[in-house]
Amino acid sequence: MPGPADERCWRIDVGDAAYPARLLDLNPGERPTLHGVGDRARLDELARVPAVTIVGARQASSYGLRTATALAVDLASAGLVVVSGMARGIDAAAHRGALAAEGRTVAVLAGGPEIAYPASNRELHARIVAEGVAISEHPPGRVAEPRHFAQRNRIMAALGAVTVIVEAAQPSGSLITADVALSLGRTVGAVPGQVGVRVAAGVNDLIRDGAHVIRDARDVLDLVFGVGVEAPSVTQRGSPAPRPGAPLDPDLRALLELVRAGAATVDRLAAEGRMASRDVAVALARLELLGYVAADPLGGYSVTGLREPE
Repeated sequence: MPGPADERCWRIDVGDAAYPARLLDLNPGERPTLHGVGDRARLDELARVPAVTIVGARQASSYGLRTATALAVDLASAGLVVVSGMARGIDAAAHRGALAAEGRTVAVLAGGPEIAYPASNRELHARIVAEGVAISEHPPGRVAEPRHFAQRNRIMAALGAVTVIVEAAQPSGSLITADVALSLGRTVGAVPGQVGVRVAAGVNDLIRDGAHVIRDARDVLDLVFGVGVEAPSVTQRGSPAPRPGAPLDPDLRALLELVRAGAATVDRLAAEGRMASRDVAVALARLELLGYVAADPLGGYSVTGLREPE
């Protein structure tokens, strides 16, 4: 049963002018009343701005987390809305990437929209509510039940013009999202995974069965806008037009270049930069505060869409 009402929450019914048109592609009986918390204008943007749904394994690898973060950073920097479910792993990494790029993100939750689930993502939920929007078909106070997670996947699939799966075991909830997206006539892409790795089995099966291969943001943008057609802020393959950040001193600039080159952890950066791990950790914290890198839950780092000022 729902708990006490939260005054921050709002409601949009089917038929309201603000109701997302893409949800009308669902069967009439599956079209949800939406309860939300955060900026309602983010839902209005879905009528004008394409959305990409990024989902994947909860028990994701560091490779999967870095890939989801980087995809979300670049897609949000290109102006797209990043939709995900705020679960541990890939979902959370996608939201963090979009927020790192100061972009648009929508979280679709399995319980009341004001309830951070899992609780370990409470800080992430607060950021999404402050800078984006969290929505649910369940009213405020409703605690998520196991069956709700598979049910909410249809909302994520409907909202995205493209659904991208980044790591998924076989079976998994992410594959349910992909199936729903296909049934709605949406495009499905998958990031290739290492053969023999459990969390790669689902994505590799999707590719075998005809899903589009996603190597970087440019592949997604080609699916959204058409091959060779550029989004307003996209300049070249996989590289949305970068936004200027704060000036960097030489040491931070050198470390940032190592992250760009693929040295994504403190230990590897320390080894390649011939620095003490403590100094690397401090420098990474500075780069993250300045918006140049985004951290994933396993301690890996990816560059964002910022560039140094000229």
